[in-house]
Amino acid sequence: MTVARVCMVALTDYPADARVRRAAEALVERGDDVDVVCPRTATLGDRRRIEGVSLHTVTTFRYSPDARARDYVTRYGRFVAAAALAVGRLHRRHPYDVVHVHTMPDFLVFSAAGAKLYGARVLLDVHDLMPELYASKFGLAESHWLIRLITAVERCSVAFADRAVAVHRPHLAALVRHGNDEDRLAVVMNVPDRKIFRRLRAAPAGGPFTLVYHGMIGRRNGLDVAVRAVALARAEIPELRLRIIGDGDDVERVGRLVNDLALGDIVRLDHGLVSVEELIPILAEASVGIVPILDDPFTRYMLPVKLLEYVALGIPVIASATDTIREYFDDSMICMCAPGDAEDLAAKIVELHRSPQTRARLARAAERFNAEHSWTGERATYYGLIDSLVAKNASRRRGSRWPRRARISAEVEAERP
Repeated sequence: MTVARVCMVALTDYPADARVRRAAEALVERGDDVDVVCPRTATLGDRRRIEGVSLHTVTTFRYSPDARARDYVTRYGRFVAAAALAVGRLHRRHPYDVVHVHTMPDFLVFSAAGAKLYGARVLLDVHDLMPELYASKFGLAESHWLIRLITAVERCSVAFADRAVAVHRPHLAALVRHGNDEDRLAVVMNVPDRKIFRRLRAAPAGGPFTLVYHGMIGRRNGLDVAVRAVALARAEIPELRLRIIGDGDDVERVGRLVNDLALGDIVRLDHGLVSVEELIPILAEASVGIVPILDDPFTRYMLPVKLLEYVALGIPVIASATDTIREYFDDSMICMCAPGDAEDLAAKIVELHRSPQTRARLARAAERFNAEHSWTGERATYYGLIDSLVAKNASRRRGSRWPRRARISAEVEAERP
């Protein structure tokens, strides 16, 4: 098999981003060469190589709780420019077969323009729906000029890529509804790698009844609802604990609410993302995972990866009953609560605390999702996408009108084992 050279570009905290890492490490596992262009983060530190993946850092990544729309655009623009220079420099040194760009933002795909001009194929991985996200975040209607502009940018970004990836069926349907060409799109679900997220033993009996949430902390994630629910449920469950691990623009507000409700001894807020390796031991102590997302134009298309990670680990889950979650799960698999309803969430917490049998039954039934949607199957789809782009790239090189590009590519191929 020919070794593929792949460059990934992602504005993310690489060690903590399971989807980007999973894709990069999957390619390395089968012998491909993978570079990742990403920002410098505290979690990454000075590391320049993780599990065989070479990391090339540009700019610095940190959250700002008071960021406005133009602040996001500025941050995005700086990273796109820096990433474009890095990809161009790396591509000139050792040409890539494929540049795999992970959103957000959608227009990050144009950081691959130089590499594409000189022969590389481009895969755009659309993690989130930016029009719906900004409509939710800033309270804008779908008809607002900014949302229409963001939707147009999304279409241009998908059209620029050779192929694009959605993360589940409703997500793909939304991209098509935005006017994107369905023939360019494929689905690679954001499911955990069971080699890392192995089924855990049951949470220790007799200790605190611990709820856990990890990941992004934004208003749409409903952590304020979770804190209020814990305040209501603690009368029934004296040993109740809530642990929140993550980062985002709602950390300060959630922290203030914890203090206002005098829950400092019950709610632990660990500010900052952690690597996958650090996360697993924390989740091993959880009695229940919670996913209390609100229901808005953005979250109704979310199938939160934390939910899938809890299910993979065998942790029973309480999650908001949104359309996309119900697309893949039913009430026999996870405990559904009304989005944004602290009283209903508190009632579900008390219900699961009272019944270890219900918790065990939910965890067993949720295995149906794991059986139907495994990383083994999604990885095969991903490999197929990369291989099809590499094949098209090889075909184009044979008839290339860029002699220098063809010569460099041949030299690199000759050096490969």
